[in-house]
Amino acid sequence: MKIEATTRYWLAVYLAVVAVLLAVSAFLLWVVFPRGYFPSRVIWVEVHKWAGLAITVGVLVHIAIHWKWLLQMTRRYIDKLLKRKES
Repeated sequence: MKIEATTRYWLAVYLAVVAVLLAVSAFLLWVVFPRGYFPSRVIWVEVHKWAGLAITVGVLVHIAIHWKWLLQMTRRYIDKLLKRKES
């Protein structure tokens, strides 16, 4: 599967934006609305859940795009480890 640089760029931007949203929502839920029932806390819990789902989808797409490279690198590292153990 050949993926253009533009697609990889936008996937990286997407993951960065969602990661920031996830971090902000986590901070707000941890520091600003730590416990109890507040309407704004409920909203941020939902934002946090959806951001978590969005970043999961983005990471899965990222892994799918780089799957061949991940396999090649894993084989390379395993080969290096096996050669070290033989010596």
